[in-house]
Amino acid sequence: MKKAILFLLAIILTLSFTACSDGITPEVNDTQPEEQTASSVLTFGSTFVFDELEITIHERFGWTTVQNQFSDIDGYDVFYLPITITNVGDETNGLNVFSYRIFGSTGLQLDSVSAFFDNDLTWAGSMRPGATLETYMYILYNGDGEYVAEFSEFFGPSVEVFLQVHR
Repeated sequence: MKKAILFLLAIILTLSFTACSDGITPEVNDTQPEEQTASSVLTFGSTFVFDELEITIHERFGWTTVQNQFSDIDGYDVFYLPITITNVGDETNGLNVFSYRIFGSTGLQLDSVSAFFDNDLTWAGSMRPGATLETYMYILYNGDGEYVAEFSEFFGPSVEVFLQVHR
């Protein structure tokens, strides 16, 4: 009797899975991602498109310090990058604090210093299609070396910009 019930249960499950199937076989993409070549490395002066925003990180950058007596990083050095952003999409769009993160010269993610600078790109807001914005990205300085700005969507591709910074 137990064997008959198990057999009947197995048939019911098989039929229910078959009935729920839409008959479409998932497409497998087994192509390997292209390797990044030296000519495709993004750095100062590069322009790239991320999330339907054309972003240019200009070649020149400046220096300032955090000036907030209530902060643990009061007096720390910061460099800032002039950035041009153009909305090349068909909808209102913009960058926010979750769109990017910065890795310092040690390879570790740096704390954001956006809160200390009113003209940081975090506060830029949204842009209508075709709009262009001139703003800055402020980055905490933790020594000479290579910094990486990683722009990423939650489930989409990311773009890395490599920045050689020397004081």
